[in-house]
Amino acid sequence: IIVKPNVYSWRDIQVANAFTVSYNYKRELESHMMKNTEWGAVAYLSHSIYGINSEIRINNNSNYLTGYAAVNEPTKDYTEYTDYGTSSSITQSYNSSVGYLASTTGNITGIYDMSGGTNEYVMGVTTDENGNLMSGYDSTNNSGFNGTLYYDGSITDGIDFPESKYYDVYNSRSFLNYFQRILGDATGELGPFTGNNLFSIPYLSSWYKDSAEFASYASPWFVRGDGYSGGSGAGAFSFDDDLGHEGSYISFRLVLCL
Repeated sequence: IIVKPNVYSWRDIQVANAFTVSYNYKRELESHMMKNTEWGAVAYLSHSIYGINSEIRINNNSNYLTGYAAVNEPTKDYTEYTDYGTSSSITQSYNSSVGYLASTTGNITGIYDMSGGTNEYVMGVTTDENGNLMSGYDSTNNSGFNGTLYYDGSITDGIDFPESKYYDVYNSRSFLNYFQRILGDATGELGPFTGNNLFSIPYLSSWYKDSAEFASYASPWFVRGDGYSGGSGAGAFSFDDDLGHEGSYISFRLVLCL
């Protein structure tokens, strides 16, 4: 694992592998993959007197480079998905006055890429109707953890889930089950929600109109932050659902405990 600005983010990795490399990174510092509730804690701290206390600027670098920020703030229109690229007129690096706006503190000492860049898997997963942990959608699209599949049985030859302190569990059958949220995870408490994704209109929260789709039985893993093309829907308070599989648009985040 390399945690630096101006490098390509690590993508195309299943959740189980992302957790394993995070867990093995620095055991003396209790390293692990970020939980959904931990993401929520950082998001709320950013929106306080201890943080930037406003919306974090999106990383709109289309090369998936870390630590960048959009020159122009996206409008509050969910259809704005086009202001991204690699030129300095569109996106600038972490150590510039524009780049600071993509930090949780509004300066170089904060946490970057909480908005845009890549979607990020977090350790937040739903259960099936019997309370069993979900692994993913089917035998191809799953997390690599042993668990139930939505479409065809279960995964039994993968990696066992870690100790329960390393992940958050949700009982959800629909991406509208916001009431299943864990208080403080910065999902369900961000309502009221608007939109209708049946007509390709994403659900949006009342906080900065960030995208808001809860993990579901069919798509059981939480992803946070949205991607470089997320426009105004991206943000530290954005949440979405995915399958747990490798995705060219999805990365993950590491946590250390002192």
